[in-house]
Amino acid sequence: MSKNTYITDGGGSGRNAIVDEGGYLRVQSSFIPPDDDRDLKVVYRNFLTLDGDGTTNSMLVDGSTTSQTFYIQAEPNSDIYITTISFFIQADGLTLGNDFAGNGTLLTNGCRLYYEDKNGEINVGTNLDSNFSFVRLCQGNAPFGNDTFAFIKNAGVPAIFPNLNFKKVFGFNQGLKLLSGTNNKLILEINDDLSTGLGTNPAFNVLVFGFKIIKE
Repeated sequence: MSKNTYITDGGGSGRNAIVDEGGYLRVQSSFIPPDDDRDLKVVYRNFLTLDGDGTTNSMLVDGSTTSQTFYIQAEPNSDIYITTISFFIQADGLTLGNDFAGNGTLLTNGCRLYYEDKNGEINVGTNLDSNFSFVRLCQGNAPFGNDTFAFIKNAGVPAIFPNLNFKKVFGFNQGLKLLSGTNNKLILEINDDLSTGLGTNPAFNVLVFGFKIIKE
């Protein structure tokens, strides 16, 4: 004889879980953290740094012969969730045309943004060879300015700072996860010589935002 089984609220409310006609269990995500007197969720903000050294965040390096990698890596005792990647590219004469920074030309090989997890290397953006290619990767976020200076900070040295939101672009509700105790990484690979020829007052760096869950 078959028996009816219920999933019931253990708090005594008498509420049962609902199964739809298609056989799906109806659930709802809650953005309210559970009651907990431990501060396990903390702000995470870091630059991608050369070979993960934690110090060198300027990407004005020569990667034309040997690729140069800037990355952050998983921590031993905390899961890192990266929600936003903020790119910053600056130089006098910067435009959204066929150039990188303010040099007036495309990069020969371009940069590659990817992450490493148990599935290997997963490309996020490849052939990033111009200012506009970074804006396009970020789907035009954040939009500001107009005409000649669309997406360009036009005060002092011109710059762009597009933001890649993992939830909006890729559907990662909690962001890109770097699992604690692993070699998971988020990496920007430089494949051209960015140490010269980008115009005057150049700058290039990448800052990531998110949070981490401390494992006890």
